[in-house]
This record gives sequence, C-alpha cells and structure tokens, in this order.
Amino acid sequence: MKKKSGLIIGGIIYLVLIYIISLVEKGSADANIKSLTDAFWYAIVTLTTVGYGDFYPVTNVGKVIGLFIILGSLGLIGYFIGEITSRINLYMEKKKNGFFGTDFEDHYIIIGWNEFGRQVADQIFPAGHKVAFITNSKNNLELIKDLYDHDRAFAMFADYHNNMAFDKVNIDKCKAVFVNFKDDTETLVFVLNLKKLYPNLNIIVNCTAPDLKDTLINTGVSHVVSRSEVASKMVASYLFEPHVAEYTDDLIATSINNDDQDIQQFRVCEGNPYEGMSYFEAFVKMKKELNAILIGLVVDGHINKNPEDNQTIKRGNYLIVITVGNTRMQIEKTFGVKEGV
Repeated sequence: MKKKSGLIIGGIIYLVLIYIISLVEKGSADANIKSLTDAFWYAIVTLTTVGYGDFYPVTNVGKVIGLFIILGSLGLIGYFIGEITSRINLYMEKKKNGFFGTDFEDHYIIIGWNEFGRQVADQIFPAGHKVAFITNSKNNLELIKDLYDHDRAFAMFADYHNNMAFDKVNIDKCKAVFVNFKDDTETLVFVLNLKKLYPNLNIIVNCTAPDLKDTLINTGVSHVVSRSEVASKMVASYLFEPHVAEYTDDLIATSINNDDQDIQQFRVCEGNPYEGMSYFEAFVKMKKELNAILIGLVVDGHINKNPEDNQTIKRGNYLIVITVGNTRMQIEKTFGVKEGV
C-alpha cells in the first residue's frame, strides 16, 4: 500500500513539473517548449532516454525544473523495469514450483518424497507412464527435476494440506495415487481427508507398522504396502528357495532390458482379440502369438489366479500376463492399451 501511494504521489509531482515547465518556458522569446503538448513530448523523450533534442528548456528556472523531470524520468523507468523484472522472476518461480499445474491424464501421483518414493517412480517410468509428484520440500523438488527431466514427469512444491494442489495435478483424472509418508498417523489422517474430497480415488499407501494395515484398509484405500512385511517375505524366500526368490524379484520389477521378465496387467477393451475366448484358448494363443503367459484374470475387481479353462474373457476384465521385455510393445499394440489400471 505504501509503495502504491508513493508511486501515485510521485506521478502527480512529475505531472505538475511538466505543467510548470510549460508555463515557465513559453514566456521566453527563445523557448522551443511553448505549450503543454511540447512539455509532455520533452518529458516522454527524456523518459525513454531517446534525447532527440528538438525540445529543451532555455531559461534557468526551466533548466532546474528540467533537471527534476530528468531525475523523475529515471526514477519512473527504473520502477517499471524493476516491476517487469520482479513479475518475470515471480512467474519463473511459480513455474519452477509447479504452481501452474499440469495437463497430465491417466497418470500416477506420488505424494511425499523419499528414497522409497524414488524406487517406486523408477519402476513406473520404464513402462512409459506419466508421474506427478507433490512434495513439501523445495530441496526435494530440485532433486526430482534433476532425476526425471522429461515430459512424463511433473513436480510440484505444496503443503500436503493444500487442496488446491490436488486440482493442479489433475488428481481426478489420474489412475492411482501413492501416499508415501514416513509417519503412519499422518498417512491415516491424510487419507481420510483425501477420501472425503475424492471418494472414488484409487489410493495406495505406504505403511511402516503392519498392525495399522487393517485400519488403513478400512479408510477405503485400495492397497496398503507394508515395506517390512514385503521385505521379510523376500528374505525368507531367499533363505530357503533362492531361485524362486530371484525369479519373483525379476517378475515384480518393471522390464527394462529385452530379456527381462515382468508380470503385467492389461484391461480388456473394445478391439482386444482375446475378448470372448475361453481362458485356455487365450492361454495357448497368447503363448504362440505373443510369447506371453496368461496367468490370471481380474473380474469385477477380484483376482482369479487359476481360472477354469472354459471361463470366458469379457470386456472390462484384466488379463494378468508374464511378458518378456521385448514383447511388451507388441502386446500393447495388440491389446490397444498400455499396461496398468
């Protein structure tokens, strides 16, 4: 408010000086500033630092006033340049922090950043999906942008309780949200509030305490991942069936190299050549034509790990298949969809 008031007062004084110099100069026989219009032109030329020299004060009083007009012009031009620079810097800062949002759709959102979040993102990107990150640390924001400098990544600095941030990452158009907080209590409160805003949101959460798993599931989240529980199962498997553990580890990781194997799910949409087939017929045909192994179906949100041979594959089901890295693109082309939900 003070800055604005000072600008108004300065502007008024500047205009008054222009008016006074027009009065002072037109009284001189040698004057070339003979009207208010001439005085304004002199001020404009001075303000823009052009200095044509066609109008200038000739009287002593006029020269003194002209000096103040020159100083005032420097002040005005400095103010406007400062304002423009400030606005450009503010714009760039907002853009850097992700305040203008993203137009991503059918993407994944990771809320909360740490090493585990990075490992999750590293599995998503090789599959060709887009990921939007929300972090409450500017240091993490810089790290994310350094790690994922491509058009499939978007990072935003925001308070986790700022609901406007969710709209800016198109949360209502995403495939799933991964809530990745260190504190389970914070996760629980956050998920409850998020579910109120977006009741149909597909939410996956990271839980450090296995005892809270059921509580988090009761909030309506789709899946709860307990890192200690998953790690303990893998360690036990490596202890007494190491080759199975190696095979499992390879399957749950996103395939990157051509010889990597991966378990993937694909939604049966219109045009899928396996729609209407029996499970066994699709199993044989898929192995022959795509070198992929059909290992299960998802029907109405429920996984059928060993379907009956004659179970019909219908639109809206998900096919769960084991693929090799170099066949994924061929499968996506055949099915007409990317892997995932």
